[in-house]
Amino acid sequence: MRGAADMAVTQVKFSIDSDIVAPFKARCASGGVSMASEIARFMQARKPSREAKPSCLTRPLRRKSVAVIIDALNAILSAEEDYRDSIPEQFAQRLDVSEHSCDQLSEAISLLEDAFQ
Repeated sequence: MRGAADMAVTQVKFSIDSDIVAPFKARCASGGVSMASEIARFMQARKPSREAKPSCLTRPLRRKSVAVIIDALNAILSAEEDYRDSIPEQFAQRLDVSEHSCDQLSEAISLLEDAFQ
């Protein structure tokens, strides 16, 4: 944190309805803080963040994220294949649904792998 001597300050002037200022001033006084410090704290809390947004991920970070998704889809596909292989033949409808799920998961994995090669 910067010291008081290092801090550049800007004077801000504004007009606010006295019905709002009077209770604020009284509350600051009873709390032993200045109105300026409370207003500065309020403004600091609403200062724009300098953190990178998820949409600004670099290509290597996006690739890494997609690799995590591919790994998760592969785990789901493996579990679905195990389930499909355990379905008795007399349950053809369940077998068809599971087979379709496996095909769709394989397609999604393939598309993601192609997108980030």
